Parts: sequence; structure tokens; C-alpha cells
Amino acid sequence: MAQLDVDRFYKRLGKIHAHFVKHRSGQAWHGASCLSLHRGKLNDDDPYLKSVVLHQYIFGYELPDTVLLLTEEGSCFVLATKTKCEFLSSAVDKAPPGSTITGLTLLTRNKTDNNAAHFDTLMKEAGISSTDENGEKTKVGIFLKEKGKSGSKEGSILDGWEKALEKSNSAEFVDVATGLSLVLSTKEESELDLIKKSSVLSNKILKHGFIPRIEEIIDSELSVSHEQLSTEIDAIIEDPSKINLKVPKDHVQSCYFPIVQSGGEYDIRVSAQSTDKTLTYDIITVSLGARYHLYCSNIARTFLVDPPKKVSQTYETLLSIQEACLKAMVPGKPLKGVYAAAINYLESEGREDLIKLLPKNLGFGIGLDFRDATMVLNAKNPALFRVGMVFNLSLGFSNVPLSDSAKASAHSKSAVKNLENYALLISDMVGITQKAPEVLTKHAKSLSDISYMINDEDDDDEEEEEEDASSGDEKKKRKAPDGDAALARKLARSEDNVVNSHRTSSRLAQKDGMVQDVAEGVAERERRQIELMERKNEERLRELARANSRKKGKDDEGDQVEELETYNRTKDYPDNVLPNQVKVDMANQCVLLPINGNPVPFHISTIKNVVLPDPDVATYLRINFYTAGMAVGKDAPINTAALVQKYAPYASFIREMTFRSLDSHNLVQAYRQISELRKRAKQRELREQEEANLVEQDKLVRTKNERVPRLSDLTMRPVFAGRKTQGNLESHTNGLRFISTRGEIVDIMYSNVKHAIFQPCESEIMVLVHFHLKNAIMVGKKKQKDIQFFTEVVDASQTVDIGRRSMYDPDEMDDEQRERQLRKKLNEAFKDFCRKVENVARKNNFTLEFDIPYRDLGFQGNPHKEMVFIMPTLNCLVNLTETPFFVVDLSDVDHVHFERVTFMSKAFDVVLINKDFSKQPFRVDMIPNVDKDAIQEWLTDMEISYTEGPMNLNWKQIMQTVSGDDRFYMNTEEDEVTEKEAGWEFLRMFGREDEESGDEDEDDSEFSEGEDKAESAAESEEESEFDSESEEESDYDGDEDLEEQGMDWEDMEREAALDDKRKGTGGEIDDAGAKGGTGRGRRASSSSAPSKRRRR
Repeated sequence: MAQLDVDRFYKRLGKIHAHFVKHRSGQAWHGASCLSLHRGKLNDDDPYLKSVVLHQYIFGYELPDTVLLLTEEGSCFVLATKTKCEFLSSAVDKAPPGSTITGLTLLTRNKTDNNAAHFDTLMKEAGISSTDENGEKTKVGIFLKEKGKSGSKEGSILDGWEKALEKSNSAEFVDVATGLSLVLSTKEESELDLIKKSSVLSNKILKHGFIPRIEEIIDSELSVSHEQLSTEIDAIIEDPSKINLKVPKDHVQSCYFPIVQSGGEYDIRVSAQSTDKTLTYDIITVSLGARYHLYCSNIARTFLVDPPKKVSQTYETLLSIQEACLKAMVPGKPLKGVYAAAINYLESEGREDLIKLLPKNLGFGIGLDFRDATMVLNAKNPALFRVGMVFNLSLGFSNVPLSDSAKASAHSKSAVKNLENYALLISDMVGITQKAPEVLTKHAKSLSDISYMINDEDDDDEEEEEEDASSGDEKKKRKAPDGDAALARKLARSEDNVVNSHRTSSRLAQKDGMVQDVAEGVAERERRQIELMERKNEERLRELARANSRKKGKDDEGDQVEELETYNRTKDYPDNVLPNQVKVDMANQCVLLPINGNPVPFHISTIKNVVLPDPDVATYLRINFYTAGMAVGKDAPINTAALVQKYAPYASFIREMTFRSLDSHNLVQAYRQISELRKRAKQRELREQEEANLVEQDKLVRTKNERVPRLSDLTMRPVFAGRKTQGNLESHTNGLRFISTRGEIVDIMYSNVKHAIFQPCESEIMVLVHFHLKNAIMVGKKKQKDIQFFTEVVDASQTVDIGRRSMYDPDEMDDEQRERQLRKKLNEAFKDFCRKVENVARKNNFTLEFDIPYRDLGFQGNPHKEMVFIMPTLNCLVNLTETPFFVVDLSDVDHVHFERVTFMSKAFDVVLINKDFSKQPFRVDMIPNVDKDAIQEWLTDMEISYTEGPMNLNWKQIMQTVSGDDRFYMNTEEDEVTEKEAGWEFLRMFGREDEESGDEDEDDSEFSEGEDKAESAAESEEESEFDSESEEESDYDGDEDLEEQGMDWEDMEREAALDDKRKGTGGEIDDAGAKGGTGRGRRASSSSAPSKRRRR
């Protein structure tokens, strides 16, 4: 049997009453004296009536045919049937202390007098008289839109109450729906939790329900109508078990019938309907919403199939508008600021043409009510954002025209060609927090995540047939095909496994199916890489454009130079300064040098070095200064170098000063003090550089009155001051705290963790958790971005007995068993700790998830002068067992280049290029060749472009060149006509020019077979002569080592006769000798021919 949550009932009813009393005279409550919040009969066709939402809010259930009267004094009266009164009886006389609700009175339906006595009681409490004696009417707050539309039967409670109110001449009805909306707009913690779960449910239905289905329809070319697809998605919402979600069906409902649209007919309003027309593969919009425990959520996405470039650019603009709108959703700002932010962004980007295509409102408040009309994000709403509010931010463009020129970039068979206009739509759930707004529906919406290319490979054969059918002149006029695309097609069409024009051995091709699969895999990977490279170039161009637009108007603070100042005036000089003596002022960091009997101060940062030569008759002290006209040097302070550069054009500099004294005491002391002061200044500058980029961290909020997750006896890396650091790790409200056995403390905030990694102990000697931070923190005196905590399963070094031990030694078997159990125990302990930390972070509105490295994808490599085992995680490439740690964030990787990729080397190197060109790339050397295909397959799956090359490159010089090229990712030069390789395409082993020349060779080969044979014969003759000459010049032959092993008597006699003839007459050689010479010439030519070809 259902039970009333008494605490929640009084808390929420009191919240409504408090707001009503405080703002009663305002427009929200229209001066009502009391609230008559009655509810009619059940109506499934309109689940979002204000009376329905109210009952769900305070009771947790709908109580149809019920009258609820709330007076200004806080008295609550409920007139209902006996069953409902029994349900509410647990709340009678249970009002908590301090509640504004003074009492709850239950009135049970009385059929004998049709509740006339109860109606009189209610009207008396509301201050309503049956006759208008004074001419003043009592304002009764009701839901005006529901008045007379309750559908109550004749004789029902609500029917009688409405008639009683109408008969009274002293009652004036006012609408209080706005007041209730304002109360319900700010959610409690429990409500926010349910809305988040509802948002996750909508997100998963889109990800695991709609997207796999739409991909299946496109791949299989199925004919499905919009309405059919919407019905399938609605069935998944009603029963999430269809996508393996363990959510009870009773807790889940659909907010509305899902909306799927395509084919040029679009309506981006929530009230739109899916048509019965067939889905087309062009621009597809989907909108769906799920209710979890009656709390609503909504998500909408647009999927682009073979989109033209113009459509992709407009979609990117829509994403940028969403970012601008999110920045406006801050507590204290008006709701109308969101619409203004969208308009301002379009105007700043010069896209005024899209302003009129925006909808009239950009979203609405959401919760128990799907669409709160009071909290609409339009251009006029003055209501303010408050912490705890939740909105559905819905952005889109409708009826965007698509011109023929814009459609020209699409594939000839693309369905987009049939569109005259299109629409784009993005909707997300957004929670208002104290800091930045939190997007609750986290499904990816970047262009690469919602774009599908289905016609990019079609009709290659048809193009070839057309090319063959065309004349030779037309072929010459045609533009040469893209080199990379031609390479991919060649790999795809190759029937045999051929390398460098030589067939591989039959031993490698024993299984034709396996070889064919490998070749097809390489071809497919190459095709995907070509597409990926083009897409990444466009994305990087847009990223750089957005970054440059954000930097506009900002001053470059890094170029500011700080002027040096030692003393404001001469009176501030130390008292013991003598006119002809070198004095060092340690406090003011300067050296006072006597010039013409006057002490002149020089700041310590201006001194390059100080020299004290061996004393002779007198002692000399030479001081060198930083000056213009010569290299300042790497050791110069940054500010001093900037000052020298600033004043170099017009100032005079002192390069050197030498002082002589017969008394060595003063100069020796000055030399020591200057050296010490320079050392201190250098240390201080290094410390300031270390702390320059530090971001102030939040203070740790320790969890009290509940048990905190804890791991004991851990070792931390990096260590404090070179000592092994051991202690305990605890998880608190907003971060983790490590306390060492010596009392040292390290706090790691959840908000500062970029990647958290848990690596169980399998083949290593330790189990660990690793935190890669967004901003560095100080550990001891050094900045650190990687903090690790681990426990060793076995000691890194163990004492082994000299004597041999049997493999059946029971003691050794027991040790191994104990070690296995310890590994398992520690792995479980760390795993359980990670799970608890995730729960604590989630409970306190932080996002923290632990990744586990993929051991199956790992490989050996050398990132830091030592061979280690490197493994990928979901977001990184890591080696965490050896120091220094190797952690590469894949989101920071722009491109990967493979070096030393040849058929002769057994290993290759990998260079991971950072998106920030000012940073040098990461390197991993000496990776075995057997891992190359697996690494390249993984990179392709992660959508990271890569290239190959046969040699190591000078990356310092390359990065300097690339960082200074503003058109690096463009495929044209500055004249925008001359074509060039865009982005990292210039690193490809098979460039564009090579492929074009290769294609020409293939075309010519069909008509020049005879010529090739003649040329090859002439070439072999030349090589034979060349080899004969080389044999005469040298007694050593490279093949002799092989011939000595298998020469029989006839061969030896033939060789001897050939030697005699050569030494004797030097004339013509007999037939046998000629045959022998020709044989050797052939062997030599077979080995030297490739090298000659390479030289050409």
C-alpha cells in the first residue's frame, strides 16, 4: 500500500506557503487571500496540468477529485474520499517545528448532504461569504486554465465545490499558476538526482537505441517511415530492457511521442509530429524525452549524411551558439540574456542571415512539468537564473535555404542534392550551479560524431571506365587525381600481396584468405586515414579561428617588462658605503661600484659573471654585464634579456668593469658576496618560474559524520625531498588527501583531475592509482602534474639462495600461491576504493571516472632512455610503472608520425605531435615492427591521423616552421590558387607527386612493353660490363663466400682456367670461361640492380 512521505509533504507544502505569503501581492499570486488547489478526474491525455504536477510534488501521487485549501495563516484543509483521507491521515498533527503550516484538517466526503457542511467550512476558512455584504470580494487563487475543464461527474466533490464557489458573490478568481511555477523551478537535491538519472536515461536511449537503429537502416538501405522509427524508439523508452538497461518499467514513461524528421520537411518545435513519409538519408533530426519517477528530460540531435561543406559550417555555428548561451546561464542573470547571447554571437560572426531562422524561444524550465511556460528562454523573460534550476536548452535553425552552389560539394548520389532547405536542432538538459552550468545530457554532438559518409567510395570503377573512354587529349586536360586517394584505391584493388614491385615469398602467402584480409585491412585503414586527415584539417582550422577570436581585444601581458629599481634616492644607500670601495647590499640585491669616487648601484640581475684572477702584486676583480650587441645567453634572467632588447636601439651599455686593490680583503669578500647573491637571485627566479603557472586550488572539505574511503600503506610518487613517501589516501567531499607517516599532506581536488587511471597488478610488481592533473600542484619544491599511489606486491629485489631449488619445492609453491592471493586481494581493494571514490565524487556533483589500461593493445617502447611496456587507456597513452612517468593525453595529440619505417629495420619510432606547436613532440623509440599494424589500427579507431616515413626528422626545426605558418592546415598558398599539401600530408611516404608519376607510368606501361624489354636487356649488358670491370679492379668478390661452400671440381677447374687466361694473355675467353663469366655477371647484376635504380 502506498504511503505518504510526511516530511516531504510538510517541507514542500511549507515552501509553497512561504513563497505565497512573501510574494502574495505580486504578479505571481495576484493578491490571493487563499489557494484552492483542487484536482479533477484522471486525464492521461494531459499529464502536465498544474494540478497534476502539484499533487506529484507534495503527495508523490495523483489524488483525483480532491479539494485542497491553503489559507494565508497556514491552515491546510483537504476534502476527499475516505481512502484518500486514510492515505493522508499519517500527516495529521505531524507538522515539524518551525514549519509555516499550522495544521492539516481532513474532511471525508459525506454523500448524505452532498458535502454541503464541508463546503460551508471551507468557505468560512477562506473568508468567503455566501452574500456580498460589504461589496469587497475575496480573491481565491486557482489554476484558471483548468476552471470548468476538470471533467468531474455530476455529484462529485469537485463539481459541488466549483458550484458552491460560483454561487458565492464575494469570490473573485485569480490565476496562481505562475507562483507555483516559480516555487517548483528551484529543485531540491533529491529532485536534481532524479532529473540527472532521467537525463542519463534519455542519453542512453539515443545512444544505444536510436543511433544503432538509424545506422542499420542506412547500412542495409531499409525503407522505414518516420512514424515507424518513432514507434520503435517509444517502445524502447517504455521498456529500457530492450537496450539492456536494468530500469523497472513502472518507473519510466515517455514525455512525448519521439519526433524523427528528414527529407526537407522540418518542424523544430516540441509539438511537432513524425510523418508517415519514408526516412531519407540526408539531414535527420531526432527529439526524444524520458520520464524517470515522473521527472522529465529531453534530448535532440541532428545527424548529417553526406553533408555539403556549407551545412557543416552552419552546424559548427550552432555549436558555437550553444557555448555562448551556456555562458549566459549564470545565477543572477535574466533568462532573456540567453537569447541575447545567441543574437550577439551571430552578429559578431557576421551571420545575421541566421538570426531570423532562430526559434522564438531557446528552451524552457523542466522538471515534473515538461515545459514550464513561466520559465521560457525567450527575448523578454525577466526572471532570474537561480542555483538548482534545470532547463532544456533547445537551439536550432529552421528553413535554412540550400543553394545549388552549396550542394555542389556533396556527392552526386547524395540525397542532400534533393533538398531545397533544411533544419538543424540541438537540445540538452542544463542544470544551473554556483559555478558553470552543467550539461546533463552528455551525448557527443561534435561534427565528427554526427556525420556519416556513405557515398565517398562509390563508382570508382565507373570513373575508370569514363577515363578509358575519354580521349588522350582529354586525359591530359584532366586534373591529376589526389595522390593519397590513388594510393588507397591501388591498395584496395591489388589482388596479390606485392611489396616494392616484388612478389612476397610463397611461404608468407600460404593462406590466401589471410593475406587478402590483411591487404583489405590496410586498404581500408588507408582510406579512413585519408578522410580523417581532411576532416581533421577542417576541424583544426575552425578551432584555431575560434581561439583567435577569443584572443581578440586581450592585451599580451607576457610582453611587459619590469623596470629594475634598487634605491629611490641616494639617501637610501647603506650608511657604511665608502667612496672607493666595492659594496654588496644583500637586502636590496645590488652591488655598489665606485665610479670616479661616487658609489653607483647595479642590480644583481644585470651582472653576467664575476671573475677574481689569481692575485699578483695587487688583487683584481672583473665584473661583466649583460649588454646589447652580443648574445645574452640562456642563463640570463628573462626580465634582464627583455630589458636589453628594449633599450638596445638607443641606450649605451657598460660591458665590463675591473677594480684593482693592494688590499685583497675587500675584493675577495665582494667576490664571494656577489657570487652568493647571484646564486640566490637565480634560485628565486627558478622558484618564481615554477610557481608562475600554478592555479590556486580549492580548500579540501573533509567529510564528517560518515565513513570515508581509505587506502592504507601506500607509497607516493613523486617523493618529498628525495625520501620514500608512505602514508594513507582518503576520499573526502571535494577531493582526495594523502597524509604521509611524517605528516606531509598532498590534496588532490576532484575538479583538478583530468584523468584518473587504475592499473591492476598482472605482470608488474605493483598495483597503482594514477592522477593526471589539469593544473600542476606543488609537491615539495617542484611542480607536478602526475601523482601516483601504489603498493608493491613483491619486493623489487629479492634475495635468492645460491643452492638450486626444485620446481616441486613445497615452500616455493606456497610462496607463489601467497603471492597470487596477495595480488588478487590488492587488486580488489584498489578497485573497490576507485568505485567508492567515483560514488563520492558523483554524490558531490563532480565527474571522476577511473580508466584501466588496455593491456592487449600494449607494446614495448623507449620513451625515456629505457625500454618499458606502454599501454593505451580510453584517453591516454601511458607507462606508469617506471619513472619518469609517460602520460600522453590523446586529446592534445594533433598527429602521429612513424619514423624509420623500412623493410630492413626491425624496429621503428613514433612521434606524437602536440596541438600546441610551441611544445616539442613526444617520442617513443625502438618499437618492434610486429606492433605497427596494431598501433595504426588503434590510432585509426581513435580518429588520430598518422603518416609514415623512412628516416628520423629534425622536429625542432619542423615545429618552428609549422608554428609560423598561418595557412598550415589550408590546401592553398597565400594567393589561394596555388595548391599545396594541407596539414601533415607532407609527411606521407607516398606523396602526391609520386603517386601522379606512378599513375603515368602505369598508363604508359600498356603501350611500351617491347621498349621495356629492350631497355632491360641493354641495362643488364651495362651492368654485366660494369661488374666485369669491377672484378678486374678487385680480387675480392662478394659472392665468393657463398661459392666456397658449394663449388664442385668442374667449377673449380673452370675458375682456375679463367684465372690463367686473365693473368696470361688477357684475350678472349673460351666458351666455358665465357659461360662462367656471364653467370657471375648475372649474379652481380641481380644484386646491384636495385641499388642503381635507387640512385636514379
